[in-house]
Amino acid sequence: MEAIISHADADGIISASLIIKLKPKASLYFSSSTFLHKVICRLLDFDLETLYILDISANRKTILLSSIFNKVIWIDHHQWEDLEIPKNIEVFVEEAESAAKVVAKVLKIEDPLVDIANEIDTNNIKSDSAKFFRDLISAIKWKYGKTQSLKFRQIAKILAFRGLDELEKDVENIKLIEEHSNWLKSIVPEILEKAKEFEVNGKKIVIFETTKSLPVYFVYDSLKKSKSFDVLCVFYRKVDMRKKIPVTKIEVRSNNEDALKIARIFDGGGHKLASGATINRYLSIEEFLDRIKQVI
Repeated sequence: MEAIISHADADGIISASLIIKLKPKASLYFSSSTFLHKVICRLLDFDLETLYILDISANRKTILLSSIFNKVIWIDHHQWEDLEIPKNIEVFVEEAESAAKVVAKVLKIEDPLVDIANEIDTNNIKSDSAKFFRDLISAIKWKYGKTQSLKFRQIAKILAFRGLDELEKDVENIKLIEEHSNWLKSIVPEILEKAKEFEVNGKKIVIFETTKSLPVYFVYDSLKKSKSFDVLCVFYRKVDMRKKIPVTKIEVRSNNEDALKIARIFDGGGHKLASGATINRYLSIEEFLDRIKQVI
């Protein structure tokens, strides 16, 4: 048995589809760096020959957990901390526009989906196909919430065996994207009104707090039209109903290397320009601004 754990975003889905083309019987799971250890633990009862982990950075805990399996192939494009890698884990980490690009290089294949992943993950949308796929994944997250992984599995398999055209001509997908787009447009006034501007060490910081499932790219693009800033921080306020505690998820976008530096203060990770972290408590804006003074 073989299994794939990939990041639950457009790049992660495309990365998974590239593996599925070669490993059609592999089981597919989606996760993030925050919850990766839980997904790995769920697989401990299975006799896995190979585990693929895609588009998710490792830490000491997840590296050690994954080493239980016979063979692990870890492919990523995020910046990793220094880790001791067990002998049964092959790590392919490169600074690239997308994880899909690294996957294609490792597999020695060419696929037009890689260009789409590159556009989406760098928020540099040029093609209609990239815009469609980005909007579809965003709409699914909004519509399906905790059951989104089921839809993502279906999409990865469609990409692998029938292609993006199959998704683009699906009437239900078109309706969902339109519904989501209309909802996003209705939120723009709230984004513009509630975004707060600060200055830290001479740099302009914009912070937007929300409890809604808003894509970061949409918040960024909406604010860029009317504001000039060096760093955008989106605070997603949630409640962990099982633990009954507040949770703060932050997404950071910057025009320089500040995003990753900021995320790492809160045990997060990502890229130099786009990073994030999840804090299992209420993180105030005042504390956030005070703590980031040391890195920007």
